[in-house]
Amino acid sequence: MTTLLDIKNLNKSFNGHQVLHNISLQLEKGEILFLLGASGCGKTTLLRSIAGFEQPTSGEIWLKNQPIFKENLNVPTQQRKLGYVVQEGVLFPHLNVYRNIAYGLGDGKGKTEEEKQRIEEVMKLTGISSLADRFPHQLSGGQQQRVALARALAPSPELILFDEPFSALDEHLRNQIRYDMLQVLRESGSSAVFVTHDRDEALCHADKIAVIQEGKILQIATPKTLYWSPQYLSIAKFIGDSIILPATLKNDSIATCQLGEIAIENKGNGHTQGKVLFRPEQFSLAKKIQDPTASFKGEIKRIESRGRAINICIDVGGYELNINEDLINEYHTGEQVTLYLYGKGVFYHDK
Repeated sequence: MTTLLDIKNLNKSFNGHQVLHNISLQLEKGEILFLLGASGCGKTTLLRSIAGFEQPTSGEIWLKNQPIFKENLNVPTQQRKLGYVVQEGVLFPHLNVYRNIAYGLGDGKGKTEEEKQRIEEVMKLTGISSLADRFPHQLSGGQQQRVALARALAPSPELILFDEPFSALDEHLRNQIRYDMLQVLRESGSSAVFVTHDRDEALCHADKIAVIQEGKILQIATPKTLYWSPQYLSIAKFIGDSIILPATLKNDSIATCQLGEIAIENKGNGHTQGKVLFRPEQFSLAKKIQDPTASFKGEIKRIESRGRAINICIDVGGYELNINEDLINEYHTGEQVTLYLYGKGVFYHDK
């Protein structure tokens, strides 16, 4: 694959306070990268640095093998030829949809045949052809975001930056617009960098995720790798519901914890004391097609309904595990059950 964006050892400080620490990452052409982290972690500052809205303190940013920021060089935003979509679209209120999109193509009038054709293409691609004559105040939040995307796509940028573009929408609309927008990006072949604090959004839609904490990238990986093999326990806790137990390594493939002996997928690198990570969905009260790696006897302590599923708290040898089960089977508080474990745990040694 071809590297589109290459960030090397990027640092940024505000009034003596460092907010980005030695950031390095690469984005390949056609990839969708999510910058994931809590509020104030530095992800938006990183995005704005790529766009040229913030000037880093040091480091380099390369786009298509050309530097856009390094020592003694800071290419202006308008010359970087990037698309940028913010939380609420930010459309020009005095321009209709057609003119808003045309603004990204030059004089904002869209009068040449080439410009007209391109505007029609991106309106069709984003599903807003029927809205061409409407003004922003006549559009819903979702429609405004579609227009903002069309405007960003109009000049055919190879990279579009998104600063939490779905956060202002209600949940149902957010899910639909997000799905549609990502489909458009895939179809257009554009690369994209999204800023988000929504872990589910990143896990569902990213090709790669960069987890940022206190201005540092802790790990860059695919959603699958990040979820099932996070590099640090802090990432494991942030990225999804976790079951974390103190454990002692018996050998390179077995650890002992409160549940008993369990299989692990990684080695302790000379350490024997630590913790083992599981995801709740690895545990089930039902036997599945594949063989379980372990089974335990327990007692149901609590049952909570969560709509499509139920959360069951099970006491296993004095340790309470919370798992999710579907509503097909009936369970009761106080019931003695067998709990099955599927797959292996991930071991993290104590420092």
